[in-house]
Amino acid sequence: MTDNWVLLEQLGINLHNKKYGSMKTECPKCSTSRKNKKDPCLSVNITEGVYNCHHCEFKGKVFEKKHKEYTRPPARLEKLEKDTLAYFENNRGISNNTLLTFKVTDSVEWMPKAQTEIPVICFNYYRNGVLTNVKYRGKNKDFKMHKDAELIFYNLDSLEGAEEAYICEGEIDALSLYEAGIYNVVSVPNGASKGSQKLEYLDNCWQHFEGIKKIVLFTDGDEAGESLKEELVRRLGANRCFIVDYPKDCKDSNEVLLKHGKMALKSIAEVARPWPIDGLVTMDDMFETVVGFYEHGYPEGYAAKIGEFDNYLTFYPGQLTVITGIPGSGKSEFVDWLMASLAKAHGWSWGVCSFENPPEFHVTKLAEKFTDKAFGFRKDPNHRMSKAEFDYAIAQIDKYFYFINLSLVDVTIDGLIEKAEQLVKQKGIKGLLFDPWNCIEHKGDDTNYVLECLNKLIHFLEKYRVHGFLVAHPTKLKKDPKTNKYEIPTLYSISGSAHFFNRTHNGLSVWRDFETNTVDVYVQKVKWSWLGKIGFCSYNFDTYTRQYKQV
Repeated sequence: MTDNWVLLEQLGINLHNKKYGSMKTECPKCSTSRKNKKDPCLSVNITEGVYNCHHCEFKGKVFEKKHKEYTRPPARLEKLEKDTLAYFENNRGISNNTLLTFKVTDSVEWMPKAQTEIPVICFNYYRNGVLTNVKYRGKNKDFKMHKDAELIFYNLDSLEGAEEAYICEGEIDALSLYEAGIYNVVSVPNGASKGSQKLEYLDNCWQHFEGIKKIVLFTDGDEAGESLKEELVRRLGANRCFIVDYPKDCKDSNEVLLKHGKMALKSIAEVARPWPIDGLVTMDDMFETVVGFYEHGYPEGYAAKIGEFDNYLTFYPGQLTVITGIPGSGKSEFVDWLMASLAKAHGWSWGVCSFENPPEFHVTKLAEKFTDKAFGFRKDPNHRMSKAEFDYAIAQIDKYFYFINLSLVDVTIDGLIEKAEQLVKQKGIKGLLFDPWNCIEHKGDDTNYVLECLNKLIHFLEKYRVHGFLVAHPTKLKKDPKTNKYEIPTLYSISGSAHFFNRTHNGLSVWRDFETNTVDVYVQKVKWSWLGKIGFCSYNFDTYTRQYKQV
């Protein structure tokens, strides 16, 4: 099945759950403006990705991004040895019937920890009945996935037609839940890790969760498991996620099975509690977090690692940073540097809505920030990035940046937030850029309207733990009669409302001295004091390399 239907629906085209062939449907551009709103005036060929409206000029073709080439592992059909069967039954509480259902097999494989061929257990990963990947498990926790195979959830086919899903960290946990009578269970292929979570397997499988109404998370009870749980909730949606509580002597499903039995494990699933989203936060919900603050301090922000600026501001998920500056001051250029730096330092991926930088041009500017070299020719050829550096930059941008096609989406604040929500669920973005505010299609201009829009944006950022950059132009500023230079704008200088200062978490003003090419970055607001402080730092902007250098 192609992904054309996904791309077409992202344009607002209602395909009425059809995935192939041709059809007629309502036009998302002109149907609402005509009396007969249900008129199927849009012809769509889903297979080819072509659409054409017979009333307006809404037509085109979606282009699928070239898919990564994956290898397919050879089938491992060897039956389990008696020693393996005994290990599962005696050490893990897993029956032969469950092993047969999950098609667990034996093999001999070269393993990285042993540095030689050894007997291994093969956990076979299927999608739509096709063997897609294999995790090989040897002695002494010697693991590996099949080289260059697609990362997907283990037991993915069990979600077909299900309304509930159960997610755990490992294959043996999935087998344990199956033993307890929970059948629509999947596990992640590579466990959990502390810190940043890059869930490639969810990127590859998010469609399988679209019809699921309830998702119960059986992640491990350690720090890495908590981190994975929070990212799954962020990506899958808190409104349908439930969490479980293990007995004090257990950290995962298999331990519960071994120590307390099948009925105990099943009862844990049955009393899973919803992720707290109803607006009421109890002390039970936040006690461990507050204790952590007391014992270890407030959570640290993410430094962009660009020199002295890091002393004034670090970035935290769920917050909004507003950036202003007079035209030509380089505020968008500085934001590009921040985004590229946060991607390099912390693996943050970004949704980009840039009205003044078409994607193909924006890529060239971001490439400069990844290579510290100019994209185009400059005075000295050494200032330009090499072909190898170009290839590196393009690969990084392809990995971390997703550009919104503004000609094909609703560019109101509601439409852009809806698109950003899709990017969270499908791509796991950690950052979002709207640049600039005045190019968004607004339905009002008074201070109450601005507050309403900022509230919607901040609610989205907090809900999905995304950090937002909002670039906003100031009103026309006066020049200092003595220096003939523009005043330094503040967030209160932004046209429309004082709420750009009052409502945001952080505020920056970028001011450039065109005579010296010195760029001063003023941190004018930091809502949470432990994330930064008020002040400024200075950079020289090298027009040959187009890079910022600390003064």
